[in-house]
Amino acid sequence: MQQSQQSQQSQQCNNANNPNNVTMNHLAALAALCDTLIPTLQKTDDPDGYWARKASDLNVPARILDLVAGTKTEDREEFRRLLDLLASPWLGLTWLGPLKPADRLSQAQRETLLRRWANSPLPQLRNAFNVLRKLTTLLYFGDVAPDTSVNANWKTIGYQQFKEFIKPDPSPLPILRPEAGATLDCAVLVIGSGAGGSIVAAELAAAGHDVLVVEKSGYTPIHQFTQQEVPSLQGHFEAGGLLTSKTGSVTVLAGSTLGGGTTINWAASLRTPDYVLEEWARDHNNPQFLEKDFLTGFAAVEKRNSIGTGFRHDPQNQALSDAARRLGYQVADIPMNLRFPPELPEDIAWKAAGYSCYGDAYGIKQGAAQTFLQDAVTQGARILPNADIQRIIIKNGEAAGAVCRLQSLPGGGTIHINAKRVVVAAGALHTPVLLLKSGLSHPQIGRNLFLHPVAAVGAFYEHETLPWYGPMMSVIVQEFARLDGNWGVRIECPPVHPGLAAFALSWEGGESFKRDLMNIRHLAVNICLTRDRFGGRVTVGKRSGQPVIHYQLNDYDKKHLLRGIQESVRLHAAGGARRVSVMHNRPLHFFSEKGTVDEFLSVIKQRPWGSNWFGLFSAHQMGTCRMGGDRDHPVKPDGATREVRNLYVADGSLFPSASGTNPMLSIQALAYWVAQNIKY
Repeated sequence: MQQSQQSQQSQQCNNANNPNNVTMNHLAALAALCDTLIPTLQKTDDPDGYWARKASDLNVPARILDLVAGTKTEDREEFRRLLDLLASPWLGLTWLGPLKPADRLSQAQRETLLRRWANSPLPQLRNAFNVLRKLTTLLYFGDVAPDTSVNANWKTIGYQQFKEFIKPDPSPLPILRPEAGATLDCAVLVIGSGAGGSIVAAELAAAGHDVLVVEKSGYTPIHQFTQQEVPSLQGHFEAGGLLTSKTGSVTVLAGSTLGGGTTINWAASLRTPDYVLEEWARDHNNPQFLEKDFLTGFAAVEKRNSIGTGFRHDPQNQALSDAARRLGYQVADIPMNLRFPPELPEDIAWKAAGYSCYGDAYGIKQGAAQTFLQDAVTQGARILPNADIQRIIIKNGEAAGAVCRLQSLPGGGTIHINAKRVVVAAGALHTPVLLLKSGLSHPQIGRNLFLHPVAAVGAFYEHETLPWYGPMMSVIVQEFARLDGNWGVRIECPPVHPGLAAFALSWEGGESFKRDLMNIRHLAVNICLTRDRFGGRVTVGKRSGQPVIHYQLNDYDKKHLLRGIQESVRLHAAGGARRVSVMHNRPLHFFSEKGTVDEFLSVIKQRPWGSNWFGLFSAHQMGTCRMGGDRDHPVKPDGATREVRNLYVADGSLFPSASGTNPMLSIQALAYWVAQNIKY
């Protein structure tokens, strides 16, 4: 085994996914800490080798390098600096230990190092701890072996892939395959194929416009989705699911595939709250948000997406619903864009819905590729995936097309696109970057980034929850949505699969961590979704040209998030959980037989809640090209940019502030509105 691992490491140091010249010393130091996080443990009852299996037995260190290779230049260079530290004797200065690299320390010394980093007063060391913890645990529990497509731990923890009744895609989308150097002509160029771009394409194609949709990422017909965690993260998420803010304090989950976020999101389809629309109209001079013509977009999208309620809850969503009603809290079922195919047995369809966050292999979730992109193609639109727009061509103050790099060709290749109108719908991270790289200079482009920062509270129940089965997010607690005016927090349940569960759970030691994952079929997770009032910023990476996220959780928003964490504990306790865990570098556990909930809640605020002390996540990115009626907004109320004629924006970057609810339906209704303004 040792010789095999050394061979794998040697191969990793010499392959193409080693852009930063990682050495054997780097890998040895990395492997030592991976095997400290997930160690070999001797147990008399270990028939599947679960306790004896350490991280490097599953090739985790080398796979970490594979994942990091898919991130932007700045992140790869930062990780290389971490490897330099791990392989240096100066590592000892960071934890007041002996001056030795990580692989020359004892197991006990490495455990001490990790705990001191986790509790360091320096946020950079806390970030380093969390980077190593997240990568190691995600891969150990969520990756699959290349020869079997199975993870060796799944048998013990009771998780399995779901592959019943998968049939070939009955209507795959036709895609363009131009040669390098080609020139394409269209009336409307739509950049981005997600919630916004797909609707603009469908509406304009139906109105008779010649539409070309360009998507920087690839296209996967539904039957080709493997629904395996790490391969899906690598293939369908920004930066392979490893995108973070510049300080590492926020993990940002964003779609990067045809259909964008609609392909990998959790199906929640909530309208923008009326009070938020009123705020957008009043404070940002957007009267359209209160007009009937705008509101018709919601109904049109809901009908096409088969949005509705009435689905049977999975055990963790049911527990949340029951607990909220027991406490007298305002709770509701979440409408979802799910449709069970009639040819699928209902129980199979119900179970399969829980895997569609990694690409839907059954056609259950009505994402853009199953709905509006299909409509667009039927009306003559063309779709070009794996094509990254480098800049928008601007002539005499008008958008005239774009320069595009083909990523599907060996060595790449450039094409030119001529267009009479350009609609940018690349999302709140990439849209401002593309506008800035194309020469727009409005000072607010990239600013006012809202993320709906989320913290998770996990709990273990006596009964099985099997939280990977069933409609993913079907219950919402609205009781705390307006703690202070229009600002507050909502509580929901996410789908739980082993890799991301391990990514989010606290690490206190190798044995306790393995035991928690061994009980994952009893786990339920509440997330606290904060409507953030104070945002961040997106800038253009100097080395990569990619989005760099600057975001610091404001104390005002943190107050609401902590209330959500406290109420999540209360809800789990009311639901009968035997243990509730607040996920933190210094985790807190409430046991139903020990103490009262109120006593426990008072302790939560005593923990430090600064950057990298706890897991902070975002699946929603909004607001970097705000629309409004005055010149302080880069985009006008009709979706047109202020600086360039015939250049429009139609995605979540238009939001004047955070929507407060899962934003897919809000983006779709807004894109529908923008499309009507372009039609004629």
